[in-house]
Amino acid sequence: MKKIFSLFAAVLFAGSMMAATEMTCAEAAAAALAGNTDEVVVEGYVTEIAYAWTEANKNISFWIADNFADGNVLEAYKCAVETQEEAPEVGDLVKVTGNLAKYNTTPELAAGCTVEIIEKGAVTPPASEADVTILGADFAGQGTANTGSEVSVTKNGVTFNCDKGYSDDAHATLRCYKNGIITITSEEEQIGKLVFKFYSTYTGDLDNEVAVNAKEWTYTLTSQARIEQVEIYFGEVEPIVIELDTINVAEAVEIAKALTPEKGSSAKTEKKYAVKGFARAKDATNKTYYMTDVAGAYSEFLAYKCASIDKEVVDGDFVIVTGKIEHYWGSNDSGEWHNYEISGGVLEHAEAPEGIENIVMTENAQKVVVDGIIYIVRDGKMFNLQGAQVR
Repeated sequence: MKKIFSLFAAVLFAGSMMAATEMTCAEAAAAALAGNTDEVVVEGYVTEIAYAWTEANKNISFWIADNFADGNVLEAYKCAVETQEEAPEVGDLVKVTGNLAKYNTTPELAAGCTVEIIEKGAVTPPASEADVTILGADFAGQGTANTGSEVSVTKNGVTFNCDKGYSDDAHATLRCYKNGIITITSEEEQIGKLVFKFYSTYTGDLDNEVAVNAKEWTYTLTSQARIEQVEIYFGEVEPIVIELDTINVAEAVEIAKALTPEKGSSAKTEKKYAVKGFARAKDATNKTYYMTDVAGAYSEFLAYKCASIDKEVVDGDFVIVTGKIEHYWGSNDSGEWHNYEISGGVLEHAEAPEGIENIVMTENAQKVVVDGIIYIVRDGKMFNLQGAQVR
């Protein structure tokens, strides 16, 4: 009898040792980031749906927190859910069981977790103040996977267009590919600002919040962006000021050269810079131009497909472009080359230097390049791009 009791006690003890540890959302997030992979039970409020439930996958990913006001703390990734009715919604109080994990810098309960709704609608989420909200799910069925094609959605007078994308229905996101151009246009009201929400780290170097103050906004992506939603706010807003290190072109070239890409690919800086200089040799089609520290001089630093927030660039303009500096190592049958550039950046400022008004481009004026420097010839006279007659 004693041996039977001891065996029973041992089984109970072993069972208790195997039980999942109960943790708060904050504790679980910290443990996951520290590399803990134990099974845990976490109770919290759903603060955001990361991937909506789909019939094809029968799972849902969402964020939870100990207090709804804390915002996103811990992601429950691909929790198994049989029916859409069983899928939690924002504001629900839930209990999630799963193994801790870390994806890049994201703390999560790994795929295969289970979720139980404790209280439906425990918290009423605040209503969005956005005038228009466009979701990745709004593009369902559009575009071509892997290569991308033009996709477009119009909601309440606002059109969102990506010329190289497709709808990732499984994740309820819109994928816009590298070098894809996003255009957002309002038919009536001026757009004040845009607020983006992305899947994971796939931002395409877009900022989460962008001041527009115009009826149309365009952006060229430097990498793939997976957009879950964009909120459009009408009106006028204060420009969003981002403190950046302002550098000249020579400094930007040195930063680019110090990056080490593999052949056929690019490497870019983690942070953004503001590069100042003069524009030359503009390619109007691609919004691409070289930047120099001396107006009209030769330069190997390229502002590649950089969107403008106020005006188009003309040769000789003094410009400030913000973005990540990139070193691209190209290779083809003709050989290899290196591009040093600020790619997919934003033209924050452009103005003609003093004297530029003296060079009015008429039918009789033309641009010439002498020793790598651009000049304007008009009426038998030669001017530099700052307006001074040189011959």
